[in-house]
Amino acid sequence: MPIFKFINPKNFLLFLSSIIIFIMIYSSFSVKVTNINISIIIFVIALNIFTTFLSIKINRYSNKAFFLILILISASIYFLWNIYALTNPVSDYRILLEGADKISKGIFFKESFDKSSYFYFYNYQIGYTVYLAAFIKLLGYKLLYIKIAEALCMIATSITIYKLVEIISNKDAAAIASILYAMYIPNIMGSSVINNQHISTLLLCLSLYFMMKSTTKALLFAGILLGFTQILRPIAAIIIMGFSIVYIHRMLKEKSYYKYFKKYIIFLIAFIIIVKGFDIAVIKSDISPSPISKSNAKYFKFVLGLKGSGVYNIPTENARKTQVYFDLKTLNFDYNRYNEECIETIKNSLVNYKTTVPFLINKMYHFMGYTDNQYNFAITKDKINNYIFTLIKAGNVQYIFLLICALISLILKFRNENKDIDLFSLLVLGFILIHILIETQPRYRYEIYVFIHMLTGEFIAAVTSKYSLSYSNFYKSNSF
Repeated sequence: MPIFKFINPKNFLLFLSSIIIFIMIYSSFSVKVTNINISIIIFVIALNIFTTFLSIKINRYSNKAFFLILILISASIYFLWNIYALTNPVSDYRILLEGADKISKGIFFKESFDKSSYFYFYNYQIGYTVYLAAFIKLLGYKLLYIKIAEALCMIATSITIYKLVEIISNKDAAAIASILYAMYIPNIMGSSVINNQHISTLLLCLSLYFMMKSTTKALLFAGILLGFTQILRPIAAIIIMGFSIVYIHRMLKEKSYYKYFKKYIIFLIAFIIIVKGFDIAVIKSDISPSPISKSNAKYFKFVLGLKGSGVYNIPTENARKTQVYFDLKTLNFDYNRYNEECIETIKNSLVNYKTTVPFLINKMYHFMGYTDNQYNFAITKDKINNYIFTLIKAGNVQYIFLLICALISLILKFRNENKDIDLFSLLVLGFILIHILIETQPRYRYEIYVFIHMLTGEFIAAVTSKYSLSYSNFYKSNSF
Protein backbone atom coordinates (compact mmCIF):
# COMPACT_ATOMS: atom_id res chain seq x y z
CA MET A 1 0.00 0.00 0.00
CA PRO A 2 1.51 3.36 -0.98
CA ILE A 3 2.26 5.50 2.05
CA PHE A 4 0.17 8.46 0.82
CA LYS A 5 -2.86 6.15 0.76
CA PHE A 6 -2.13 4.93 4.25
CA ILE A 7 -1.73 8.38 5.77
CA ASN A 8 -5.18 9.95 6.05
CA PRO A 9 -7.20 11.53 8.88
CA LYS A 10 -8.82 8.22 9.81
CA ASN A 11 -5.53 6.32 10.10
CA PHE A 12 -3.76 9.20 11.82
CA LEU A 13 -6.41 9.36 14.57
CA LEU A 14 -6.50 5.56 14.82
CA PHE A 15 -2.73 5.65 15.30
CA LEU A 16 -3.02 8.22 18.12
CA SER A 17 -5.82 6.22 19.78
CA SER A 18 -3.75 3.04 19.50
CA ILE A 19 -0.78 4.75 21.15
CA ILE A 20 -3.02 5.94 24.00
CA ILE A 21 -4.49 2.47 24.61
CA PHE A 22 -1.01 0.92 24.44
CA ILE A 23 0.10 3.34 27.18
CA MET A 24 -3.00 2.41 29.18
CA ILE A 25 -2.05 -1.26 28.87
CA TYR A 26 1.53 -0.53 29.91
CA SER A 27 0.31 1.49 32.92
CA SER A 28 -2.12 -1.27 33.90
CA PHE A 29 0.50 -4.02 33.73
CA SER A 30 2.93 -1.96 35.74
CA VAL A 31 0.38 -1.20 38.47
CA LYS A 32 -1.87 -4.26 38.54
CA VAL A 33 0.04 -7.39 37.59
CA THR A 34 1.62 -7.75 41.02
CA ASN A 35 -0.36 -9.92 43.44
CA ILE A 36 -2.64 -11.28 40.70
CA ASN A 37 -2.25 -15.04 40.57
CA ILE A 38 -2.67 -17.13 37.46
CA SER A 39 -5.92 -18.70 38.65
CA ILE A 40 -7.69 -15.30 38.55
CA ILE A 41 -6.39 -14.64 35.05
CA ILE A 42 -7.54 -18.07 33.83
CA PHE A 43 -10.94 -17.60 35.48
CA VAL A 44 -11.55 -14.18 33.88
CA ILE A 45 -10.48 -15.33 30.42
CA ALA A 46 -12.55 -18.53 30.69
CA LEU A 47 -15.59 -16.55 31.86
CA ASN A 48 -15.21 -14.11 28.96
CA ILE A 49 -14.93 -16.97 26.44
CA PHE A 50 -17.95 -18.76 27.89
CA THR A 51 -19.99 -15.55 28.04
CA THR A 52 -19.01 -14.64 24.49
CA PHE A 53 -20.05 -17.92 22.90
CA LEU A 54 -23.23 -18.20 24.95
CA SER A 55 -24.24 -14.62 24.11
CA ILE A 56 -23.66 -15.11 20.40
CA LYS A 57 -25.58 -18.38 20.34
CA ILE A 58 -28.59 -16.99 22.25
CA ASN A 59 -28.64 -13.76 20.27
CA ARG A 60 -28.55 -15.60 16.94
CA TYR A 61 -31.41 -17.78 18.11
CA SER A 62 -33.55 -14.92 19.47
CA ASN A 63 -32.76 -11.26 19.95
CA LYS A 64 -35.57 -10.94 22.50
CA ALA A 65 -34.24 -13.89 24.48
CA PHE A 66 -30.80 -12.28 24.60
CA PHE A 67 -32.20 -8.99 25.88
CA LEU A 68 -34.22 -10.82 28.52
CA ILE A 69 -31.13 -12.69 29.72
CA LEU A 70 -29.05 -9.49 29.64
CA ILE A 71 -31.64 -7.74 31.80
CA LEU A 72 -31.98 -10.67 34.23
CA ILE A 73 -28.22 -11.11 34.64
CA SER A 74 -27.66 -7.39 35.14
CA ALA A 75 -30.54 -7.00 37.59
CA SER A 76 -29.45 -10.07 39.58
CA ILE A 77 -25.83 -8.93 39.84
CA TYR A 78 -26.75 -5.39 40.88
CA PHE A 79 -29.31 -6.70 43.39
CA LEU A 80 -26.85 -9.09 45.02
CA TRP A 81 -24.13 -6.45 45.21
CA ASN A 82 -26.51 -3.92 46.75
CA ILE A 83 -27.64 -6.47 49.33
CA TYR A 84 -24.02 -7.11 50.33
CA ALA A 85 -22.75 -3.56 50.15
CA LEU A 86 -25.69 -1.78 51.85
CA THR A 87 -24.06 1.42 50.68
CA ASN A 88 -24.72 4.60 52.59
CA PRO A 89 -23.87 7.80 50.71
CA VAL A 90 -20.52 9.28 51.68
CA SER A 91 -18.37 12.22 50.65
CA ASP A 92 -19.78 14.30 47.77
CA TYR A 93 -22.63 11.83 47.22
CA ARG A 94 -23.99 12.51 50.71
CA ILE A 95 -23.81 16.26 50.13
CA LEU A 96 -25.71 15.93 46.85
CA LEU A 97 -28.50 14.01 48.56
CA GLU A 98 -28.63 16.54 51.38
CA GLY A 99 -28.89 19.28 48.78
CA ALA A 100 -31.64 17.40 46.94
CA ASP A 101 -33.61 17.11 50.17
CA LYS A 102 -33.30 20.87 50.69
CA ILE A 103 -34.50 21.55 47.12
CA SER A 104 -37.55 19.36 47.75
CA LYS A 105 -38.29 21.42 50.90
CA GLY A 106 -37.72 24.74 49.16
CA ILE A 107 -34.80 25.82 51.38
CA PHE A 108 -31.87 25.08 49.08
CA PHE A 109 -31.32 28.78 48.30
CA LYS A 110 -29.91 29.27 51.81
CA GLU A 111 -26.95 27.15 50.72
CA SER A 112 -26.70 27.75 46.98
CA PHE A 113 -26.63 31.55 47.40
CA ASP A 114 -23.93 31.35 50.09
CA LYS A 115 -20.53 32.02 48.52
CA SER A 116 -18.81 29.79 51.09
CA SER A 117 -21.06 26.84 50.22
CA TYR A 118 -20.17 23.65 48.36
CA PHE A 119 -22.96 24.32 45.88
CA TYR A 120 -21.66 27.80 45.09
CA PHE A 121 -18.10 26.87 44.16
CA TYR A 122 -19.18 23.50 42.70
CA ASN A 123 -22.35 24.91 41.12
CA TYR A 124 -22.16 22.42 38.21
CA GLN A 125 -23.32 19.78 40.74
CA ILE A 126 -26.73 21.44 40.99
CA GLY A 127 -28.00 19.70 37.84
CA TYR A 128 -27.73 16.20 39.29
CA THR A 129 -28.98 17.49 42.64
CA VAL A 130 -32.18 18.71 40.96
CA TYR A 131 -32.56 15.24 39.38
CA LEU A 132 -32.31 13.64 42.83
CA ALA A 133 -34.70 16.22 44.26
CA ALA A 134 -37.33 15.12 41.73
CA PHE A 135 -37.19 11.57 43.17
CA ILE A 136 -37.44 12.85 46.72
CA LYS A 137 -40.34 15.14 45.86
CA LEU A 138 -42.27 12.34 44.16
CA LEU A 139 -41.38 9.33 46.35
CA GLY A 140 -39.95 10.73 49.57
CA TYR A 141 -36.41 10.54 50.90
CA LYS A 142 -35.92 6.81 50.27
CA LEU A 143 -32.59 5.62 48.96
CA LEU A 144 -34.13 2.37 47.71
CA TYR A 145 -36.06 4.09 44.93
CA ILE A 146 -33.04 6.07 43.78
CA LYS A 147 -30.85 2.95 43.81
CA ILE A 148 -33.42 1.08 41.72
CA ALA A 149 -33.33 3.96 39.24
CA GLU A 150 -29.52 3.80 39.18
CA ALA A 151 -29.62 0.06 38.40
CA LEU A 152 -32.22 0.60 35.68
CA CYS A 153 -29.99 3.25 34.10
CA MET A 154 -27.07 0.81 34.04
CA ILE A 155 -29.20 -1.94 32.50
CA ALA A 156 -30.51 0.49 29.88
CA THR A 157 -26.92 1.54 29.15
CA SER A 158 -25.99 -2.07 28.34
CA ILE A 159 -28.96 -2.31 25.96
CA THR A 160 -28.03 1.00 24.32
CA ILE A 161 -24.45 -0.22 23.87
CA TYR A 162 -25.92 -3.21 22.02
CA LYS A 163 -27.85 -0.88 19.71
CA LEU A 164 -24.79 1.30 19.11
CA VAL A 165 -22.47 -1.58 18.25
CA GLU A 166 -25.13 -3.12 16.02
CA ILE A 167 -25.03 0.06 13.90
CA ILE A 168 -21.26 0.13 13.45
CA SER A 169 -20.61 -3.61 13.35
CA ASN A 170 -23.01 -6.55 13.69
CA LYS A 171 -25.27 -8.37 16.15
CA ASP A 172 -22.52 -10.70 17.40
CA ALA A 173 -20.30 -7.77 18.33
CA ALA A 174 -23.26 -6.00 19.92
CA ALA A 175 -24.12 -8.99 22.11
CA ILE A 176 -20.52 -9.41 23.25
CA ALA A 177 -19.99 -5.73 24.07
CA SER A 178 -23.25 -5.40 26.01
CA ILE A 179 -22.91 -8.57 28.11
CA LEU A 180 -19.26 -7.89 28.96
CA TYR A 181 -20.20 -4.34 29.97
CA ALA A 182 -22.98 -5.66 32.23
CA MET A 183 -20.51 -8.03 33.92
CA TYR A 184 -17.68 -5.51 34.34
CA ILE A 185 -16.74 -5.77 38.03
CA PRO A 186 -15.69 -2.14 38.76
CA ASN A 187 -19.06 -0.93 37.47
CA ILE A 188 -20.91 -3.62 39.43
CA MET A 189 -19.18 -2.42 42.59
CA GLY A 190 -20.22 1.13 41.77
CA SER A 191 -23.84 0.16 41.13
CA SER A 192 -24.77 0.70 44.79
CA VAL A 193 -23.37 4.24 44.78
CA ILE A 194 -25.81 7.01 43.98
CA ASN A 195 -23.86 9.16 41.53
CA ASN A 196 -24.31 11.11 38.33
CA GLN A 197 -22.24 8.77 36.14
CA HIS A 198 -25.00 6.17 35.77
CA ILE A 199 -27.73 8.45 34.37
CA SER A 200 -25.31 10.66 32.42
CA THR A 201 -23.67 7.66 30.70
CA LEU A 202 -27.07 6.34 29.67
CA LEU A 203 -27.99 9.72 28.19
CA LEU A 204 -24.58 9.94 26.52
CA CYS A 205 -25.03 6.53 24.87
CA LEU A 206 -28.54 7.43 23.73
CA SER A 207 -27.20 10.68 22.28
CA LEU A 208 -24.46 8.79 20.44
CA TYR A 209 -27.05 6.34 19.13
CA PHE A 210 -29.03 9.15 17.53
CA MET A 211 -25.82 10.73 16.22
CA MET A 212 -25.07 7.50 14.39
CA LYS A 213 -28.57 7.50 12.89
CA SER A 214 -27.77 10.97 11.53
CA THR A 215 -31.18 11.96 10.19
CA THR A 216 -32.32 15.50 10.93
CA LYS A 217 -34.79 14.29 13.56
CA ALA A 218 -32.20 11.94 15.08
CA LEU A 219 -29.65 14.74 15.45
CA LEU A 220 -32.32 16.89 17.08
CA PHE A 221 -32.81 14.15 19.69
CA ALA A 222 -29.03 13.73 19.98
CA GLY A 223 -28.63 17.41 20.83
CA ILE A 224 -31.44 17.30 23.39
CA LEU A 225 -30.03 14.20 25.11
CA LEU A 226 -26.49 15.58 25.12
CA GLY A 227 -27.85 18.78 26.67
CA PHE A 228 -29.30 16.79 29.57
CA THR A 229 -26.04 14.84 29.80
CA GLN A 230 -24.18 18.14 30.22
CA ILE A 231 -26.58 19.28 32.93
CA LEU A 232 -26.01 16.09 34.93
CA ARG A 233 -22.29 15.73 34.24
CA PRO A 234 -20.32 18.34 32.24
CA ILE A 235 -18.59 16.16 29.66
CA ALA A 236 -20.35 17.32 26.50
CA ALA A 237 -17.42 19.38 25.21
CA ILE A 238 -15.45 16.19 24.50
CA ILE A 239 -18.38 14.62 22.66
CA ILE A 240 -19.09 17.73 20.61
CA MET A 241 -15.44 18.03 19.58
CA GLY A 242 -15.28 14.37 18.56
CA PHE A 243 -18.58 14.50 16.70
CA SER A 244 -17.56 17.75 14.97
CA ILE A 245 -14.32 16.22 13.68
CA VAL A 246 -16.13 13.17 12.30
CA TYR A 247 -19.03 15.15 10.87
CA ILE A 248 -16.95 17.88 9.23
CA HIS A 249 -14.63 15.25 7.74
CA ARG A 250 -17.62 13.44 6.26
CA MET A 251 -19.08 16.73 4.97
CA LEU A 252 -15.83 17.66 3.21
CA LYS A 253 -15.42 14.17 1.78
CA GLU A 254 -18.91 14.05 0.33
CA LYS A 255 -19.02 17.78 -0.54
CA SER A 256 -22.62 17.94 0.71
CA TYR A 257 -22.08 21.15 2.61
CA TYR A 258 -25.63 22.42 3.03
CA LYS A 259 -27.10 19.05 4.08
CA TYR A 260 -24.48 18.39 6.75
CA PHE A 261 -24.26 22.00 7.93
CA LYS A 262 -28.03 22.21 8.43
CA LYS A 263 -28.16 19.02 10.50
CA TYR A 264 -25.08 20.02 12.51
CA ILE A 265 -26.63 23.40 13.39
CA ILE A 266 -29.88 21.72 14.45
CA PHE A 267 -27.87 19.43 16.74
CA LEU A 268 -25.99 22.36 18.33
CA ILE A 269 -29.09 24.54 18.73
CA ALA A 270 -30.99 21.70 20.43
CA PHE A 271 -28.06 21.20 22.81
CA ILE A 272 -27.79 24.91 23.64
CA ILE A 273 -31.54 25.33 24.18
CA ILE A 274 -31.62 22.51 26.74
CA VAL A 275 -28.58 23.78 28.65
CA LYS A 276 -29.64 27.43 28.62
CA GLY A 277 -33.25 26.51 29.36
CA PHE A 278 -32.18 24.66 32.48
CA ASP A 279 -30.03 27.64 33.52
CA ILE A 280 -33.08 29.90 33.29
CA ALA A 281 -35.23 27.38 35.19
CA VAL A 282 -32.88 27.07 38.19
CA ILE A 283 -32.41 30.85 38.38
CA LYS A 284 -36.13 31.61 38.15
CA SER A 285 -36.92 29.03 40.82
CA ASP A 286 -34.22 30.40 43.18
CA ILE A 287 -32.32 27.12 43.11
CA SER A 288 -29.19 28.86 41.85
CA PRO A 289 -28.17 32.54 41.74
CA SER A 290 -26.39 32.11 38.40
CA PRO A 291 -26.24 29.73 35.40
CA ILE A 292 -24.84 26.34 36.36
CA SER A 293 -23.37 25.98 32.87
CA LYS A 294 -20.86 28.68 33.88
CA SER A 295 -18.69 27.62 36.78
CA ASN A 296 -18.18 30.16 39.56
CA ALA A 297 -14.77 28.62 40.28
CA LYS A 298 -13.72 28.46 36.66
CA TYR A 299 -10.24 26.97 36.72
CA PHE A 300 -9.91 24.82 39.84
CA LYS A 301 -9.84 21.53 37.92
CA PHE A 302 -6.88 22.80 35.88
CA VAL A 303 -5.05 23.92 39.03
CA LEU A 304 -5.54 20.49 40.61
CA GLY A 305 -4.71 18.79 37.32
CA LEU A 306 -1.44 20.65 36.70
CA LYS A 307 -0.29 21.09 40.30
CA GLY A 308 -1.90 18.31 42.32
CA SER A 309 -3.02 20.72 45.04
CA GLY A 310 -4.86 23.99 45.47
CA VAL A 311 -3.47 27.46 44.94
CA TYR A 312 -2.27 27.74 48.55
CA ASN A 313 -1.50 24.05 49.14
CA ILE A 314 -4.01 23.72 52.00
CA PRO A 315 -5.13 20.07 52.18
CA THR A 316 -8.72 18.90 51.99
CA GLU A 317 -10.39 18.10 55.33
CA ASN A 318 -13.67 16.66 54.06
CA ALA A 319 -16.04 16.84 51.08
CA ARG A 320 -17.28 20.31 52.06
CA LYS A 321 -13.96 21.74 53.15
CA THR A 322 -11.83 20.94 50.14
CA GLN A 323 -8.69 22.56 48.77
CA VAL A 324 -10.93 24.82 46.69
CA TYR A 325 -12.85 25.86 49.81
CA PHE A 326 -9.67 26.80 51.68
CA ASP A 327 -8.26 28.69 48.69
CA LEU A 328 -11.46 30.71 48.49
CA LYS A 329 -11.54 31.24 52.25
CA THR A 330 -8.02 32.65 52.07
CA LEU A 331 -9.35 35.22 49.59
CA ASN A 332 -12.53 35.92 51.62
CA PHE A 333 -14.55 34.09 48.97
CA ASP A 334 -13.77 36.70 46.35
CA TYR A 335 -14.32 34.61 43.22
CA ASN A 336 -12.81 37.13 40.82
CA ARG A 337 -9.58 37.17 42.79
CA TYR A 338 -9.65 33.39 43.10
CA ASN A 339 -10.04 32.93 39.35
CA GLU A 340 -7.16 35.36 38.75
CA GLU A 341 -4.98 33.44 41.22
CA CYS A 342 -5.87 30.20 39.47
CA ILE A 343 -4.75 31.65 36.12
CA GLU A 344 -1.43 32.71 37.64
CA THR A 345 -0.98 29.26 39.20
CA ILE A 346 -1.68 27.60 35.84
CA LYS A 347 0.82 29.90 34.13
CA ASN A 348 3.47 29.10 36.75
CA SER A 349 2.85 25.38 36.31
CA LEU A 350 3.41 25.70 32.56
CA VAL A 351 6.53 27.83 33.03
CA ASN A 352 7.93 25.37 35.57
CA TYR A 353 7.51 22.49 33.14
CA LYS A 354 10.47 20.58 34.58
CA THR A 355 8.40 20.01 37.70
CA THR A 356 5.01 19.84 36.01
CA VAL A 357 5.79 17.28 33.31
CA PRO A 358 6.99 14.52 35.73
CA PHE A 359 3.92 15.18 37.87
CA LEU A 360 1.62 14.84 34.85
CA ILE A 361 3.30 11.61 33.73
CA ASN A 362 2.87 10.10 37.18
CA LYS A 363 -0.73 11.37 37.41
CA MET A 364 -1.72 9.89 34.07
CA TYR A 365 0.11 6.67 34.83
CA HIS A 366 -2.15 6.21 37.86
CA PHE A 367 -5.29 7.48 36.10
CA MET A 368 -4.90 5.04 33.21
CA GLY A 369 -3.57 2.05 35.13
CA TYR A 370 -4.58 2.17 38.77
CA THR A 371 -7.42 0.10 40.23
CA ASP A 372 -10.82 1.74 39.74
CA ASN A 373 -11.76 3.18 43.14
CA GLN A 374 -15.56 3.03 42.85
CA TYR A 375 -15.58 0.33 45.54
CA ASN A 376 -14.16 2.80 48.09
CA PHE A 377 -17.47 4.66 47.98
CA ALA A 378 -19.57 1.49 47.93
CA ILE A 379 -18.45 -0.51 50.95
CA THR A 380 -16.94 0.19 54.36
CA LYS A 381 -13.47 -1.08 55.21
CA ASP A 382 -14.82 -3.90 57.40
CA LYS A 383 -16.51 -5.42 54.32
CA ILE A 384 -13.34 -5.48 52.23
CA ASN A 385 -12.42 -9.12 52.89
CA ASN A 386 -10.42 -11.65 50.85
CA TYR A 387 -13.38 -12.31 48.55
CA ILE A 388 -13.70 -8.60 47.75
CA PHE A 389 -9.96 -8.36 47.12
CA THR A 390 -10.29 -11.29 44.70
CA LEU A 391 -13.13 -9.50 42.90
CA ILE A 392 -11.05 -6.32 42.69
CA LYS A 393 -8.16 -8.28 41.19
CA ALA A 394 -10.52 -9.95 38.73
CA GLY A 395 -11.75 -6.49 37.75
CA ASN A 396 -8.15 -5.49 37.10
CA VAL A 397 -7.69 -8.50 34.82
CA GLN A 398 -10.93 -7.63 33.01
CA TYR A 399 -9.64 -4.10 32.42
CA ILE A 400 -6.34 -5.31 30.96
CA PHE A 401 -8.14 -7.91 28.82
CA LEU A 402 -10.49 -5.24 27.43
CA LEU A 403 -7.64 -2.86 26.66
CA ILE A 404 -5.68 -5.54 24.79
CA CYS A 405 -8.75 -6.47 22.74
CA ALA A 406 -9.50 -2.79 22.07
CA LEU A 407 -5.93 -2.18 20.89
CA ILE A 408 -6.05 -5.13 18.47
CA SER A 409 -9.44 -3.91 17.25
CA LEU A 410 -7.95 -0.49 16.45
CA ILE A 411 -4.97 -2.04 14.68
CA LEU A 412 -7.27 -4.16 12.54
CA LYS A 413 -9.29 -1.10 11.60
CA PHE A 414 -6.26 0.10 9.62
CA ARG A 415 -7.07 -2.70 7.17
CA ASN A 416 -10.54 -1.35 6.53
CA GLU A 417 -10.58 0.52 3.23
CA ASN A 418 -13.31 2.88 4.43
CA LYS A 419 -11.80 6.34 5.12
CA ASP A 420 -14.39 7.49 7.67
CA ILE A 421 -13.05 8.55 11.06
CA ASP A 422 -13.99 6.15 13.87
CA LEU A 423 -15.92 8.23 16.43
CA PHE A 424 -15.58 5.88 19.38
CA SER A 425 -11.81 5.43 19.23
CA LEU A 426 -11.61 9.21 18.83
CA LEU A 427 -13.62 9.64 22.05
CA VAL A 428 -11.19 7.37 23.92
CA LEU A 429 -8.42 9.65 22.72
CA GLY A 430 -10.38 12.76 23.72
CA PHE A 431 -11.25 11.60 27.24
CA ILE A 432 -7.64 10.65 27.95
CA LEU A 433 -6.09 13.81 26.51
CA ILE A 434 -8.39 16.17 28.41
CA HIS A 435 -7.43 14.50 31.69
CA ILE A 436 -3.79 15.43 31.14
CA LEU A 437 -4.79 18.97 32.09
CA ILE A 438 -7.46 18.40 34.77
CA GLU A 439 -7.96 16.58 38.05
CA THR A 440 -8.03 12.79 37.77
CA GLN A 441 -9.17 9.74 39.70
CA PRO A 442 -9.34 6.18 38.32
CA ARG A 443 -13.15 6.22 38.64
CA TYR A 444 -13.24 9.09 36.13
CA ARG A 445 -12.53 6.46 33.43
CA TYR A 446 -16.23 5.53 33.60
CA GLU A 447 -17.19 6.82 30.14
CA ILE A 448 -14.08 5.29 28.57
CA TYR A 449 -15.30 1.85 29.64
CA VAL A 450 -18.21 2.17 27.21
CA PHE A 451 -15.93 2.71 24.24
CA ILE A 452 -13.38 0.00 25.06
CA HIS A 453 -16.22 -2.50 25.49
CA MET A 454 -17.52 -1.54 22.07
CA LEU A 455 -14.08 -2.00 20.51
CA THR A 456 -13.67 -5.32 22.33
CA GLY A 457 -17.03 -6.54 21.05
CA GLU A 458 -15.99 -5.76 17.47
CA PHE A 459 -12.69 -7.63 17.81
CA ILE A 460 -14.03 -10.75 19.54
CA ALA A 461 -16.91 -11.00 17.06
CA ALA A 462 -14.41 -10.95 14.21
CA VAL A 463 -12.30 -13.66 15.85
CA THR A 464 -15.24 -15.93 16.63
CA SER A 465 -16.94 -15.58 13.26
CA LYS A 466 -16.97 -18.79 11.25
CA TYR A 467 -17.66 -16.82 8.08
CA SER A 468 -14.65 -14.56 7.77
CA LEU A 469 -11.34 -13.76 9.40
CA SER A 470 -10.64 -10.87 7.06
CA TYR A 471 -12.44 -8.43 9.42
CA SER A 472 -13.71 -6.41 6.48
CA ASN A 473 -17.33 -7.36 7.19
CA PHE A 474 -17.10 -6.35 10.81
CA TYR A 475 -16.00 -2.76 10.57
CA LYS A 476 -18.75 -0.88 8.86
CA SER A 477 -18.53 2.81 8.22
CA ASN A 478 -20.20 5.09 10.74
CA SER A 479 -23.71 5.78 9.48
CA PHE A 480 -23.37 9.51 9.05
